[in-house]
Amino acid sequence: MTVKFFDLLRPVLASRMGYVSRHEKLTMEQVREMILSEAERNSQEWRSNSIPNLNYSKTECRLAYLYIVAAANANTFKWILSNDEKLKQYVLDVAKTKRRLKVCALGAGPGTELMAFAKFLDEQTLGYPVRVDFQLLDLVREWQDSWNAIRDAIDAHFEAQHGVDQGKWPIMPTGSFTQQDVTDTEGMSNLGDIWTQDLFVVNFLLSELFKDDPDFHSFITAVAERAPSGSRFVFIERWGPMWATRMKNCIAKAGIKLGEFTESKESLDSGERPELLGRSINSCQEHLAEGDEHRD
Repeated sequence: MTVKFFDLLRPVLASRMGYVSRHEKLTMEQVREMILSEAERNSQEWRSNSIPNLNYSKTECRLAYLYIVAAANANTFKWILSNDEKLKQYVLDVAKTKRRLKVCALGAGPGTELMAFAKFLDEQTLGYPVRVDFQLLDLVREWQDSWNAIRDAIDAHFEAQHGVDQGKWPIMPTGSFTQQDVTDTEGMSNLGDIWTQDLFVVNFLLSELFKDDPDFHSFITAVAERAPSGSRFVFIERWGPMWATRMKNCIAKAGIKLGEFTESKESLDSGERPELLGRSINSCQEHLAEGDEHRD
């Protein structure tokens, strides 16, 4: 059975909602209503045409993200891995040569890039496991919770499919989380030499910063100066000329060679059904559909 994003998210959400219910002395229905309220607010913020006011340090905000955005976001990155032929070949060449892929994900606390790689490598049926090491940079340290939970869900999925022998799994995920403001270039001096990565991913980060931030440009430039020769940068953003221009500005200042823009399809992969989240989806389905549209 192939990886399905909603299947991976179900135990993550169930566990976190149960934790909130127990420790906040709320019923599960109250927890669902809390998430729905936050999901509606977040949807309005994303569409406000201004800097989105999203407080990811709040549990309900992170849970709302997992409900309305995570699967669509993971689906977009996985689509790019599968359909950008140059990137796909690069990733598979590194995987074959090293049996290991080192990824630096900027602003990627939730774990959607990890889900994308799990599904992508599972579909490639390489016949050997690939260790995928994530260096995660995010300002919100609380995202460690969902990232670790998603990793555990991936481990559980492949153990159920292939047994406890990880040599039969398509992916062995590991990760190191660093709290970092990606507009603070001076703060890089405290990170040490963490830039020996094969792939750098900037996934819907520009639209959360919203403005064409010169400090972020400086940060990316500093990363590019430290990155190994031949490494790849992947920028994923909303459709539209404004975001394409901002990506071009950032890349030009960093001296990164620009490849072609690739427009992803709008629908989820075949077999991806929000109902796989379980009974909570009955009250959240509309928001999940909105999240898919947001991450086109």
